[in-house]
Formats: sequence, structure tokens, C-alpha cells
Amino acid sequence: MRRTMLMLVCAVPLAAWASDGGAKAGIEAGLKKWSEALAKGDAAAVAKLYTTDGEILPPGSPPVKGREGIEKAFASLVSQFKKITFKTREVHAMGNLALEVSSWKLEDASGKGPEGKALVLWKKVGGTWLLHRDIWNENSSPAPAAAEKPAATPAAPTPAK
Repeated sequence: MRRTMLMLVCAVPLAAWASDGGAKAGIEAGLKKWSEALAKGDAAAVAKLYTTDGEILPPGSPPVKGREGIEKAFASLVSQFKKITFKTREVHAMGNLALEVSSWKLEDASGKGPEGKALVLWKKVGGTWLLHRDIWNENSSPAPAAAEKPAATPAAPTPAK
């Protein structure tokens, strides 16, 4: 009985890993490297986490394809922010591709910064999971409540003549 229980305890995580081909663990490792590169201000290291034909789809801007363009696109971000926290909400593995649904929060030196959500298509290349397509947007702050106007009083009906 004890031996069977031990086999089950060991087999369940292995089965979960096998079912997604290690995608979730690979994505978590990639996001850790992304965070470390940002903390160092290293846009080149961030770009190397993307496939050679990787593409980012930033909000309000045209798509940027290739590591050189991705490095340039992230240069100001890594100089402005010192920390990024990712939270993976879902991973859907499909062979050598995996779709990640996540949220993120950036922080500058004062601990303030934007937060948002993302969809990332990861691709397994040579045993390593790399970002292949990356689209994100910022959560907007709720608009300040407009001062409530008193309800307009209906005009009194005009008597018929």
C-alpha cells in the first residue's frame, strides 16, 4: 500500500508534466529570465528570449518582428522600469507551441508602474521555450466618476388652447 501510494505521488506530477510537454515549466523559466533581464536593464537579453522571427504586438504601435527590432522596442522599457512580475493564469500546450494567458505588473524605482494582461504564443526551439508572438495591453484606471447632475425636471405641459 505504501509503495503504491509513493508511486502515485511520483506519477501524478510526471503525468502532468508529460501532458503539456514541460510547457508550463519552460514558460515559467522564460518569464524568470525576462524579469532578470529587465532588472539588469538588458534589452538584448530580453530580445534573446524571443524566437529569431519572434514578433511583438505592442498596444498603439505597429508590430515589431525579429530580435533586433524587439531589442530596440524594449530599450526604453528596461531603462525606465526595474521590476516586472508575471502571473501565468493559463497554459494551453499544443505540441511545440503553447499559448499563455497572463497578467503583469511593472515597477519603477519608486515601486509604481502600470499593470495589464497578455497573450503569448511560445515556441519550443531546441528544447527551450521561447516567446514567439507577444501581445499585451495595459489595464486602464477607472475613469473618475463624473459629478452627478441633478435630474432635469420635466417641463410643465402647456395647456391646449
